Amino acid sequence: MKKICHISGTTLPGGGPEHIYQLSKRLNQNEWDIIICTLRDGYYWEKFNSIGVKTYNLILRKILLSTAFNLFRILQKEKPDIIHTHGKGPGLYGRIFGKILNIPVVHTFHGFHYEDYSFLKKILHLAVDTALAIITDQHIFVSTGEKNRAEVIYFLNEDNSTVIHNGVDHEYIASLSVPRNEILKSIACSDWGKNKLLGTISRISPEKGILNLMSAYSEVLSDIPSLRLLVVGGYSKEHKDYYLSVKKFIAKENLTEHVRILGYRNDALKILKCMDFYISPSLSEGLPISMLEALASGIPTIATEIAGNKDIVRNSVFGILVEPGLPKNLSQGICKMIKLPQRERDILSRNASYQIKK
Repeated sequence: MKKICHISGTTLPGGGPEHIYQLSKRLNQNEWDIIICTLRDGYYWEKFNSIGVKTYNLILRKILLSTAFNLFRILQKEKPDIIHTHGKGPGLYGRIFGKILNIPVVHTFHGFHYEDYSFLKKILHLAVDTALAIITDQHIFVSTGEKNRAEVIYFLNEDNSTVIHNGVDHEYIASLSVPRNEILKSIACSDWGKNKLLGTISRISPEKGILNLMSAYSEVLSDIPSLRLLVVGGYSKEHKDYYLSVKKFIAKENLTEHVRILGYRNDALKILKCMDFYISPSLSEGLPISMLEALASGIPTIATEIAGNKDIVRNSVFGILVEPGLPKNLSQGICKMIKLPQRERDILSRNASYQIKK
């Protein structure tokens, strides 16, 4: 029996934990023992345990001596045959300890973000990524666009890196029957039953472009007053100020009755299937699983034209792409999608659904 140890930063709903969950669920557990070292801060902890995965509770998104000591002892005790790290902090710990303990390490980038850092911070991050690349056996990128952006890392090449796209269970998503009125009631939106719903599933943080989305929606509302906006997702402590900026904008623009920020939800997929239109306003992405789920659900999708999104959405073929950064671009994309004839939206959705099944 072989053993794999996943090292990740969170169990809050999101692409990373879902990625690990699907990998673990589909791995032959008659051949592999699965261990996950992560923080017990969300409902994926229970999901991991429900499929027989062994879990260790560690703070891995901060550099702490206690975390380093505990993780090193766990790896010494468990003696995994392979370590699979996910994200920056876990990747730092896991790759260094893998080298020390002579355990092969695979690292998955779930989004490669560095452009918005200050000059010195950018240099530091790239220097660390370069050093870690030397001791990493294989790097996985979830999109071609993400891999192209990471070419700034020295010692990353075609031999030690590959693209494995994120995927979703499209058959399960297509078969999921959702009573819209019951779902709207569960999120205190019963009065929205006759409205068209625009929505996104996203962490509330600067790189996700939620403030841009709010500004764009405010513009659209004057033209399409029946449209309502749902944001399914929460925020971390480090992004509390950004979340408060979003809430302040909603209050200032009198959007309180038109927008719902639902926080992290266990039933996010069911809420997604109630949406009439999906939007990904991100400034930076790997390959967002929630957007893949929207496309698999046949929901007409608007997305920013960034690495990751462009890997799956072709403009006017599978959805509508807009230039990132400016709310006006988002508002134009939203209006364009909503004003398309239903027949044309159906074609986009059908094309996207075929693409996801490939």
